[in-house]
Amino acid sequence: MLAVLIWCLLLPMTEQSASCPLEFIPKRVVERYGASFSVICRPTTTSEVEIIGWETPVGKWNLNMPDNKSATWYAENFEDWTFGPYCFGTFSDDQCSVTLPITLYKTPDTVSISVQNHSGPLQEGRRYTLQCDVFNVAPVAALTVSWLWKGEIIQTQTYDDDLTKTPVNVSSTWEITAFRNYSNEMITCLTTLDPKQDGPSQQDNTSTAFQVIVHYAPEFLFTPLIRNVTEDVNVTLECQVDGNPAPAISWDTNNDTLNTTENQTTLLIIGVSQSKNYTCTANNIHGTIFQTFNVNVKKTSTNTTTTATTKTTTATFMNQPTASCPLEFIPKRVVERYGASFSVICRPTTTSEVEIIGWETPVGKWNLNMPDNKSATWYADNFEDWTFGPYCFGTFSDVQCLVTLPITLYKTPDTVSISVQNQSGPLQEGRRYTLQCDVFNVAPVAALTVSWLWKGEIIQTQTYDDDLTKTPVNVSSTWEITAFRNYSNEIITCLTTLDPKQDGPSQQVNTSTAFQVIVHYAPKFTEEYDSVEVVTGGNVSFGCSAEGNPPPEVKWKYTVAINARETTWGRQNTVSITRATSANGGIYNCVATNKVGTATRPITLTITPLGHTTGVNYYLILFIVIPVIIIIMFLCYFFCTKKHGRYSLMRNNARKNDVPLQDVVATRDEL
Repeated sequence: MLAVLIWCLLLPMTEQSASCPLEFIPKRVVERYGASFSVICRPTTTSEVEIIGWETPVGKWNLNMPDNKSATWYAENFEDWTFGPYCFGTFSDDQCSVTLPITLYKTPDTVSISVQNHSGPLQEGRRYTLQCDVFNVAPVAALTVSWLWKGEIIQTQTYDDDLTKTPVNVSSTWEITAFRNYSNEMITCLTTLDPKQDGPSQQDNTSTAFQVIVHYAPEFLFTPLIRNVTEDVNVTLECQVDGNPAPAISWDTNNDTLNTTENQTTLLIIGVSQSKNYTCTANNIHGTIFQTFNVNVKKTSTNTTTTATTKTTTATFMNQPTASCPLEFIPKRVVERYGASFSVICRPTTTSEVEIIGWETPVGKWNLNMPDNKSATWYADNFEDWTFGPYCFGTFSDVQCLVTLPITLYKTPDTVSISVQNQSGPLQEGRRYTLQCDVFNVAPVAALTVSWLWKGEIIQTQTYDDDLTKTPVNVSSTWEITAFRNYSNEIITCLTTLDPKQDGPSQQVNTSTAFQVIVHYAPKFTEEYDSVEVVTGGNVSFGCSAEGNPPPEVKWKYTVAINARETTWGRQNTVSITRATSANGGIYNCVATNKVGTATRPITLTITPLGHTTGVNYYLILFIVIPVIIIIMFLCYFFCTKKHGRYSLMRNNARKNDVPLQDVVATRDEL
């Protein structure tokens, strides 16, 4: 530990090296602002690392057991935008360090669309600049702002600023010219944040919608008409006008204002007797227009009473709907959202002359269609009647019939929620549960499909066979699962699909809700070793960590000693012993506990006397093996070389102890 302390003091003076043999797992950190994470630093070389650790004032770190050759840094609720911790290491007196690359990201607080230098509805024909404001987003270099019109991307903008790491506010603009057909269209500003631009996509999307409202002056849908009629007939004049805001409509004849209801578009003249001009006036804040109808009456002297009587009789008939009635609707049926506004045309399907055609309905309003009055249109505003069916009537050569309009109103659910039957809070590992998806206030239930999705795939669907119920109801769907620990933090989705046009083109409306699975389970230890050895007088550390949910509390149980202490780094609890003695030997129990259960892991610490390790006995090699080897080498040398003596080449004057050379040679030849 003293060496580590000295290293930490010297490290600021050591330059970081690109060739430093250290690596991070993961190689870089890309996390949401305020997230918790951990990073391992380890050597990439086979050379022995003497010291390894982290230099950081944020979070905490510890060496990883059992070899202490790697170190893990733990950061909880990390919120430092610019800080970069570094890992240091010593390799054979070589010192180096590597900085951990960290990218924090934050999705926008809000995204909003406004019109520059303007408030309120747009004016037809003018050009405007829409502005999308994105507040408090980081990093801005990872941001893409897209403008969508009718579901298609029409403009994108990125921000080339790799230096700014902290949250900023940015804007994007798009110019449009306001046309009346743009009214009620939706413009969307979509922000996409992809901080892992050089790796697997990690996109976070935020969007906001802006409804275009365009104001324009009134405009008539038909040109002024001349009506030539006979005396005492009923005449219907139709003033169809478009404008935003909706124009106010009034009628007058020969400058005399007629007593009509507010904004009455149809004027019915009963028993017209003389030629007149009828004027329809339409106005809103952007303008006023006029349309004049010339009604020319041709006098007749016969059958007046009969004709009037006939008209009165046929106009007040009542009958039951008939399948053979030669009338049709455009569209053939109505499938609309509850509260929608719509219109339907009723017209004859036969070439026979229709004398009278109209609608019988207390809801909405209807009028005959110009110029021939041979069809009638019913207008329904904010229609909210679940069971009502208006009918269209017609008279064909004194034959009377009527047809009921089929109407299907639909309503998406108010809410969709997932709960666990008879359970609140996290699930317990190994138990079986019934999940329930509740769908509130949906109609019609016969058009509803409820689907369960697991990891993005549909695993179960349910439909409801009830064609009689048209009004909104509450329904449920269930799915059974067994809780396993690897399910924790997975997302289960309940998707409701409403398809009211089941016999025609698809008109699906989807609503979904998500349920995060939280599984609690008992602690399980992450280390596998169960014994540690140290020589007398040496230092030793051994740690214990456990997985569990909720995170377990880890404690050691052992005989207390003055030279033993515990330290906690993240979820790892480490026992460190300095200058170990025989009294430190024994069993150290690591106990991990959470609300689900308790697990115990014993570790045996063996104190080996100096010179009596269970490994190689270096004292035995030094004092016994080496001397024996030296003696054997000496004996080999002594017996394998010639004997001591003197040799002479002269036979005369040989000394007593001289050995003749030929004898030696002969002796060797004999050998």
